Amino acid sequence: MGVRISALVCVQNQDAELAECLRGLTFCDEIVVVADRCVDRSLEIARRAGAEVITGIFPLENQRKLAGLAACTGDWVLEIEADERIDSALAWEIRATLKMGARGDYFEIPIHNYLGDGAVRQGWIGGLGEMSAVRLYRPGAKQWQARRKDAGQVVSGRSAGALKGAIRRMRGRDVGDLVESFNRSTALRAEDLADACDPGRLAPAVVGGLGAFCKSYLVRAGWREGGIGLLLALLAAVYPVASHLKARETLSARLRAMAKPQPAYPREVVGLGAR
Repeated sequence: MGVRISALVCVQNQDAELAECLRGLTFCDEIVVVADRCVDRSLEIARRAGAEVITGIFPLENQRKLAGLAACTGDWVLEIEADERIDSALAWEIRATLKMGARGDYFEIPIHNYLGDGAVRQGWIGGLGEMSAVRLYRPGAKQWQARRKDAGQVVSGRSAGALKGAIRRMRGRDVGDLVESFNRSTALRAEDLADACDPGRLAPAVVGGLGAFCKSYLVRAGWREGGIGLLLALLAAVYPVASHLKARETLSARLRAMAKPQPAYPREVVGLGAR
């Protein structure tokens, strides 16, 4: 019996992207789709593709991933997002590499990010996007922190190296989609900070943002991408500041909601159903 591969896909109302994603996973032995509060056609699309579907409410990223992993029965797990694509060359490389025997517990896979039809190879960091990540691993070799955003990856065991082929990730149609993604990401990060009751302070956020700009534009060579690279670096710089300010707003709103007097129940409601 050969090496079995489980594909794991987590979705949140992404029916417009899911079908094409699943078409690239037919080389896997099973597909597990975790549908988090989906009210669109994601469930229908996943089931039509023959995937095992897990539904529920999973506010945190690690909850979605762990629910999916529990359903995976393969020797290896290929973790893919709904807006990502696996081409035939990478599918062949994954199969061939695992068939020859992996000397380790996880592989790093490059990620090529696209805006529209154009690849933006450099400048991605943090909450904006990844340029590579551990996406192929033995069950139990990867864990995540309990967060809505920036859950990170905690790997254990030995590295088996990196694959040559890349996952293609569709970051949006244009700059507008990229900015919308930035807004969603900072809102989720703010919720995490608010949950911890620690939005931090503005000064460290500004310093962190300056460091993020340098990392994106210089270390990750965003300057090679022209105007888009500069935009990525600017968004990376604003990311910790925006998250901090949104977290403060979220905490204030929660405190106001807690302090607001709760309306008393009408007298006729009390004891309803006693007769």
